[in-house]
Amino acid sequence: MNIKRYTAPSFPEAMEQIKTELGRDALILSQRTLRKKRLFSKPLVEVVAAYETAPEPAPAAKNPLPQLRTIRHGAYQPMPPAKKQPPSRDAELSVSADRALEVLEKLSSGAFLEPEAKPPKAVRIPDDDGFRPIFTPANTEKTVNRQDVPPPTLTALENKLDALSSSVSTLAGSLRQSHDPRTYSPEVEALLMSLLENETHEEFAHKLAREVSDIVKKQQADPNEVMEQLLRQYIGQAEPIRLKRFKRTVVLLVGSTGVGKTTTLAKLSAIYSINHHAKVGVITTDTYRIAAVEQLKVYTQILEVPLSVVYAPEEIEDALKEHEDKDIVFVDTAGKSPTDRTHEEEIKNLIRYSDCDEVHLVLSATTSFTGLLNILNAYSFLNDYKLIVTKLDETPTWGALLNARFLSDRPISYTAIGQNVPDDIEVADVRKIVARLMTRDP
Repeated sequence: MNIKRYTAPSFPEAMEQIKTELGRDALILSQRTLRKKRLFSKPLVEVVAAYETAPEPAPAAKNPLPQLRTIRHGAYQPMPPAKKQPPSRDAELSVSADRALEVLEKLSSGAFLEPEAKPPKAVRIPDDDGFRPIFTPANTEKTVNRQDVPPPTLTALENKLDALSSSVSTLAGSLRQSHDPRTYSPEVEALLMSLLENETHEEFAHKLAREVSDIVKKQQADPNEVMEQLLRQYIGQAEPIRLKRFKRTVVLLVGSTGVGKTTTLAKLSAIYSINHHAKVGVITTDTYRIAAVEQLKVYTQILEVPLSVVYAPEEIEDALKEHEDKDIVFVDTAGKSPTDRTHEEEIKNLIRYSDCDEVHLVLSATTSFTGLLNILNAYSFLNDYKLIVTKLDETPTWGALLNARFLSDRPISYTAIGQNVPDDIEVADVRKIVARLMTRDP
């Protein structure tokens, strides 16, 4: 079996190429959307097709997701790497059927070929009473023609070959049909392509497509309405920060470097100070990044919000005493690499010493699926947290929102689009996210 890759602007065009070149018996092994080379260029789809030219077993499918180190209970867990196991019975039957068809073609060609050899060789001809050896000298022709076989034996052999050919053809056809890839209706296929073009992970996109197909078949519902309801269900309700009555709320923002934690903190401080008329305090522990404290000082001075600087986790208790009269206190943390174990200990200590009420993990919408996986693994030590997704203005695809929800099973609190303080942030709008995910060529 040979494998060939096809690249086209859309899945139907790729399928048309495959049907033209390989015929309708070609098997589709996988399909995916290629990453865009330029920001405003249209994505391409890649389809891998297989066609039979030699009786080789089909390659085992690779695990579509890298293995998670650990994700908190209730989150999405991809299948562990498959262990090496003997081929399945269907695979063995498929290979056997293909080989049998090849043998039948050779047998029906009119001659039984014998490999070259200097000493005499025996060709075993099937007979009604068993197998009869016919010896051929080394200096003679190495073939036994139909004329050399007695008519009764030849007739019996041809009858047996016809019966065997029919049985093997039926078996091979049923196996090919059982190995056909999953197919969807044109409406569901269009919805699937919308998710893939938004860079939703292939496994999650197909999961939704299968669920939509099942519901549409059972209830005769509109595929678009079903997809919309499923997306809203998976994304869930937004969970913004809730102020407590007669009690201070402490909110901790964590995340990797460059995701916009400090700007997000400034936006939230402005919203609760101006819109909610709350008394706001700010504490920063980000003393590693150059000018990080100065940047936050500029924001807090404009907002007329007090700022405290903390150099060690245990110092946050004294800093919080300076903000005892506040309704809400935001704590900014340093961004570190996901592989930095000391950062994990610092966050744990900050949570313990501050006795914070909420933790928000800030993620960038421009992060790849593998990057999201690594970040969520790095912060899997958090017992409870919410997601803030930033930089939605820097990417035309919003699949990272859905990927993050599938991987973490944590609610989204806010989404940020731009750098303007405090305008470019809002409570996550589920309707807007769903509409964007269902739009092709966003």
